Amino acid sequence: MALVTRCPYCASAFKVTPEHLQMQEGKVRCGNCLQIFSGFADLATIQELDLAVKNEEIQNEALPTEISAVTNTGEQDSYAFDAIQSPKVSRAWGLISIFLLVTLVGQSIYLFRAEISVLAPSARPYLEQYCEVLNCKVPVLQQTELLSIESSDMQKGTARQQGVATLTATIRNQATFPQVLPSLELTLTDTQELVLASRIFTPGEYLEENRHLSNTIESNKEISVTLKIDSRKLNAAGYRLLLLYP
Repeated sequence: MALVTRCPYCASAFKVTPEHLQMQEGKVRCGNCLQIFSGFADLATIQELDLAVKNEEIQNEALPTEISAVTNTGEQDSYAFDAIQSPKVSRAWGLISIFLLVTLVGQSIYLFRAEISVLAPSARPYLEQYCEVLNCKVPVLQQTELLSIESSDMQKGTARQQGVATLTATIRNQATFPQVLPSLELTLTDTQELVLASRIFTPGEYLEENRHLSNTIESNKEISVTLKIDSRKLNAAGYRLLLLYP
């Protein structure tokens, strides 16, 4: 039985075959307006189409030429339907997509270079080469919560060094990655634990007295720091020591 489908854009009707509908899952191109539509959307037999036209009660209006050709002539050649081709991505768009992808990866490496160097230590030399091009550095992560003061002690000086106390502290890095040396915040207190004075010692300052230390604390390692404190005018009775990053 002959089948007819109607274009939803220009209302032209066309005779189709099951073979036409099987191509590209039923998607066909109108031979009149060249729009693409589903041939299954308005599918009918020629007899059904004839009956629908008669029931529309349209006076002095003829069906479109394409419909007449279908309904009046059973042997009329059917319109040719173009097979729908998958859209081809142009080479320019392909190159643009690759460029955007490379840019995104490069930005991600730049933003998370410190984290990458921790997760993949073997990648650090490559990250440093990458930073040479961008004039940047691969920073060492700084997480104070993973540093701890294992012990500390302050001893008053000898008679020759009256008023000069020696502070010794053992600092441990509990992280799974190296960390740069933290700053030390030392607060001196009186007998009632009221603050007398407070000072922050940067790594550059206390490394002068601890030349055996490097600029970092290795993972799960401890370092011992010694500081000479001149508290002659304060008469300090106690102290508090904190670790911090600027």
